[in-house]
Amino acid sequence: MRPSELLHPDQRRSSKAYLVDEFRKAIFNWRKDYQGATVTTKRLLNFWFKEDHILDKELFNFWFCQREAIESLIYVYEVMKKRNFIDMARDFGKGPIQGYDPTYDQYPLYAFKMATGSGKTYVMAFAIVWSFFNNKKENKNDYASQFLLISPNVIVYERLMKDFENGKIFKEFPFIPPEWQDEFDLKVILREEPIHTIPASVLFLTNIQQLEDKRSKKEETEAYVDDVLVLRDVKKHNIYQENRIKEVLTACPNI
Repeated sequence: MRPSELLHPDQRRSSKAYLVDEFRKAIFNWRKDYQGATVTTKRLLNFWFKEDHILDKELFNFWFCQREAIESLIYVYEVMKKRNFIDMARDFGKGPIQGYDPTYDQYPLYAFKMATGSGKTYVMAFAIVWSFFNNKKENKNDYASQFLLISPNVIVYERLMKDFENGKIFKEFPFIPPEWQDEFDLKVILREEPIHTIPASVLFLTNIQQLEDKRSKKEETEAYVDDVLVLRDVKKHNIYQENRIKEVLTACPNI
């Protein structure tokens, strides 16, 4: 079986996840014509998955698991307009709901379980391009042009940095239809880079530690400066950075 081969739901083992089996059936039928998607989304999906791409003089195809992930997101969010778990459960749930807590269901939350090496980074890039162009061409309220990508640790951050720095991944792989490439003005800001003004179209890349409480670290730094270097007013400002990401989230309500 080739990684890009489409699989019928009957060819696959049943999932233990509550929503997955019914999602698979719905999306398998929906991908025939992508009915209900915006014109912009249809152009992207057809470009990504139904047109030929040549990279390094060889035919390139995105893998099925990558395709199914972004199709699932688009189908649930854009076509079905599902914004919380309880609505998804009514249509796609497998049996009674167990342990449902409505306090965790106030905001749109979507997750994809993908194996190591299956191309999660590509799915992130799909989602960014899909939202970016729908924001530009369809509806600014339902789609974002400002994004925050958070890695779980420094090692993963460095891998993502290699892919996303200067928009590398969007230039090297066929994510953007040729007629739209000049419109893709996304600026990538890494965790080390200063933020003077927040662009209208931007991807912030950081790791989860940037969201943690910095008070103890700040106090340790101040004590170190006072007790060892005695340079409280000279050097202290340059030793640590305040948490910029919380400021970004506050300044970008539709991120």
